[in-house]
Amino acid sequence: MRRYLAIVLGLVICVMGSSYVFAQEKEKETKFDEIVVTATKTETALGDLPVTLHVVDRKNIESQPETYVSNFGELIRDLPGVHVGQYFPFGPPWINLRGTGYFIGRTGYLVDGVPVTPFLATPVHNNDIQRVEVLLGPSSALYGPNAMGGTVNLITKRGTKDTGAKVDLGYGSRDTWRPHVEVGNQFGNFHAYASYSGDYSDGYKMNPFDVVWELYRYGQRGWLSYASLDENKYRYSYYNFKVGWENEKKAGAWFSYLRQDASLDGGKPNMYWLDDAVEGLGTFRFYTPIGDIMKVTGTMGFQHLDRPQLNIVGPSVAGDIVTWNFTPSTRADWTQKRYPIELQTDFYLGKQNILTVGGLWLREDELRETKSRITGITSAKTEYTTDQTAFYLQNQAFFLDGKLNLLAGIRYDRWKYHDIFDLVSTPRDREDVKKDALTYRGGVKFALTDYLSLRASGGTGFWPGLPVWMFTNIPTGPNRREPNPDLKPEKTWMVDMGVDLNLKKWGTVLTVTPYYGRIKDLISYVASPHPTLPGVSITKAFNLGGVKIYGLEMGLEQKLFQRLTAFASLTLNHSEITQSGLATGLELSNSPDYFGSIGFIYRHPELINGRISMRFSDKRYYVNDVATRDLPYYSMKAYEVADAKIWRDWKLGKGVLTTAFSVDNLFDKKYETEFVWVHPGRSFQLNVGYKYLF
Repeated sequence: MRRYLAIVLGLVICVMGSSYVFAQEKEKETKFDEIVVTATKTETALGDLPVTLHVVDRKNIESQPETYVSNFGELIRDLPGVHVGQYFPFGPPWINLRGTGYFIGRTGYLVDGVPVTPFLATPVHNNDIQRVEVLLGPSSALYGPNAMGGTVNLITKRGTKDTGAKVDLGYGSRDTWRPHVEVGNQFGNFHAYASYSGDYSDGYKMNPFDVVWELYRYGQRGWLSYASLDENKYRYSYYNFKVGWENEKKAGAWFSYLRQDASLDGGKPNMYWLDDAVEGLGTFRFYTPIGDIMKVTGTMGFQHLDRPQLNIVGPSVAGDIVTWNFTPSTRADWTQKRYPIELQTDFYLGKQNILTVGGLWLREDELRETKSRITGITSAKTEYTTDQTAFYLQNQAFFLDGKLNLLAGIRYDRWKYHDIFDLVSTPRDREDVKKDALTYRGGVKFALTDYLSLRASGGTGFWPGLPVWMFTNIPTGPNRREPNPDLKPEKTWMVDMGVDLNLKKWGTVLTVTPYYGRIKDLISYVASPHPTLPGVSITKAFNLGGVKIYGLEMGLEQKLFQRLTAFASLTLNHSEITQSGLATGLELSNSPDYFGSIGFIYRHPELINGRISMRFSDKRYYVNDVATRDLPYYSMKAYEVADAKIWRDWKLGKGVLTTAFSVDNLFDKKYETEFVWVHPGRSFQLNVGYKYLF
């Protein structure tokens, strides 16, 4: 730990000293762009927000290396308070914010401001992201009570006059091909954008046999069926289009649809993790000002997911000899359909006050079914519908000529689970379940000077848990599940205070934020070995007592010279489970004691551009269970990983030839990205493209 503190503090001292040299170059004084964000559900300048927000814009995205583990989680891993786990290419990034440690229940995922599940964020390819906004701390009154650690909002591209037409092809390690085509433009009041991206690879062993065999010998036998004997080849295709209209009065409408088609080999004959899976996001939004007093925004969406999985009979063990049976056994289907509808009105109570009133209705239909691949007979089936209704009220006001900014909001959410059916439970049909919560969020920011600001915020959160944990019973197969209809919701509160320093003349941006929070009725789960059947595990969710979390987030960006910029982040975090029997005093899962990054970016468009960075993390745990958390891979080791990229754009005819070379995991580190999924090691990728402006 001390070596990372020394590295970061040394870098701070170094770059702060070097900024003197930069400040002397008067004609090259830095101008920071004023970014407008939507983190408070209204368009607000980044510098005016009384909450902790970080933005990764398109320029930053394009400077990052192409990683073999490729999704939006890699774009934000250098931010303070953000810790990312991966089990690519099977699912979304595990984004754990501010030490809260569970990406599904305590991180909110949004696409263009519309709430999605983590798995329904995967149709968004990095090529189609305009920027990523990461809001830290409970987002209760803003985007939903389940965002206890914060919210990740992916803002997708739209057609502009600078979009043009682009063709790019990437080729890299493990025979990985990544083609990309996009075209977009703005025609008067109309705009249009369309793209295709591919990610096709011979893959790697996601779950190496030696890993799961080690776990088997420690008594964790259910994971053996996941072992990869061969590389897990995958083929992912992404399709995206967005069309819209906007007039001079800023009234407009747009429609977009993003789709991912996915096939993922199971690493064994006759097994597929994903058998022609499809996930899609359709969104329609309209907005119109009404005079100078209000703005109305309406959003409707259709989100769908279909993730079939084909299984085999699997392994049997006699002594230390494993025998594999590749005979097809079951097909597991998981389908989900969601229909969000939201209406929001912003009232402009003078130039310094915005009152936001809104409501959300979201229906989700979910089906999980297991049937024989031979006979077609269903052995397990669960289906249910969830209706979520929410109303929110928020006020943002400025005083003292804009130096003082106040934000306060309150939100009411209600969940109704109905039409609940489980084939193997008694009774099969269950009564409706209802839950509700009232949550709030507030913040204050005061600009002491043009370059120094103080801020503080706080809020509460509420998460009812996953319906699959409450209702689904899977009594067969190597990985079984028991429902817990008595699962209590999680309740959270968190506060923070921060200092923001922006010395434009010196090229310095520094942010420091301490935070403190509590979680009550922590939801956890354990996959326990079956008492009599070798190779079988049973997963069940339950409530622990509580958790206290506190820490310190630090981020720095510093111009060293006109063309060279340094950046660093460090999060010191402490989490502790309380009032939970044997688990009392344990560290919360996926909540390491420290994590961060250090890097440099060199920009010389006429010569060459380059970036090199290192990210690091302390060890972390996969579960909160006393009996298993210290086992290999359940306790994931600390790591330090470096990557690099060089790129150059060349003027060619009426367009630009783009070239780039990336190295991911420069020193070929082997480490656990998320439990048994192990990073494949060093990866290279070469990209060549051409962009033509109309």
